Amino acid sequence: MEIDPRAQLIEWPSTNLGVNGRMYIYTPPEYDPDGTALPVVYLLRGHEREWVNRREDDSRIGSAIDVYERVRARGEIGPMLLVMPGLTSTDNRIPGLLADFVAPQLTDAPGIGHGRFATFFFDEVLPLVERRFNAHPHARAITGFSLGGYMAIKAVAMRPELFVSVSAYDGSFPYASDCGRRPRRYDTLFTAPMFDPALGRPRNWQQLHDHNPICLLMQADRTALRRISWMIQYGPEHIEPWGSNFYRGEYLLRALATLGIANATPQAALPDGAHTWAVADRHLEQALPLHYRAFERIIQKDP
Repeated sequence: MEIDPRAQLIEWPSTNLGVNGRMYIYTPPEYDPDGTALPVVYLLRGHEREWVNRREDDSRIGSAIDVYERVRARGEIGPMLLVMPGLTSTDNRIPGLLADFVAPQLTDAPGIGHGRFATFFFDEVLPLVERRFNAHPHARAITGFSLGGYMAIKAVAMRPELFVSVSAYDGSFPYASDCGRRPRRYDTLFTAPMFDPALGRPRNWQQLHDHNPICLLMQADRTALRRISWMIQYGPEHIEPWGSNFYRGEYLLRALATLGIANATPQAALPDGAHTWAVADRHLEQALPLHYRAFERIIQKDP
């Protein structure tokens, strides 16, 4: 493991988790806690270290901060905060799913506590970043890779008024039936035991519905969803099912189209993509300018 030294680890006693909350944050050279509020991008995957660990897998040669500074050097974006919250157990065995766990007692993994990860994110992480790091209260974006992509889309579906843009690479999106009104009965995505604490055992229809981003999108405020900039990418079809989430990404785009939402990138399926950190970083490199353009629209209205 090689954590980028520019990332600062923040820990605090979480009232919602009952254990310490954790996140890494990057502040650019212009950062002034008492100066101009900066826009913020939340980067999700699961463990807080993943976006800033230069050795998260063998494909990677940098971190999200390297990506940010490379895009910044080209003049495509301005200063922003990068925040990587911990939304999993500290040993990274039990995913948080941006859910308030229905059965946290089903695991002894450290760092789960009460398992109220959705409430933790919305009611603790976001206010803490704005209060302690002077993040702009209305210039807020979110992105994610794999289950982080799932959580990014889920966060926007739950609270679309909080975000101006969203991106996801090779997200693990569950399918839905009946025009997105109910979870697909035979989808195996969330059958693994590691999801038991979040979703309960056995699974029930209501839990699967409430944690299905497609179902949540279909019942969300469509006007609010259309104000958001969207960028969805995924790996190619020929390396399904183990090398990419091509079909799940395509399904999400079809669902968004029914809501009148267009994808901001002309190339959703990357021909040379793979479910690796190197490609996730490449997605972030394309997505950051999209997020910054969305920030500029907000900041011009609300400096």
